[in-house]
Amino acid sequence: MIAEARYDEIMEPYVDSAFRKIDWPDSFTGRILLGVKTYRDCATQCEQETGYANPRDGTPDILKLIHQYVAPLT
Repeated sequence: MIAEARYDEIMEPYVDSAFRKIDWPDSFTGRILLGVKTYRDCATQCEQETGYANPRDGTPDILKLIHQYVAPLT
């Protein structure tokens, strides 16, 4: 958990910059796919620039992350 929390801190500027630029679609599936792809791209960039690799097997709670940048679909 500590490694994940530290990684999230390091990733925050990458994710924030990328997720703010997204024109989020009005579909649940589209948002999930776009969010996961963008997060993975950020993780690759972060690892190349900092040497820190994602300690998770996948992504964090992607919906929670997406909802920081766009309101949930109703």
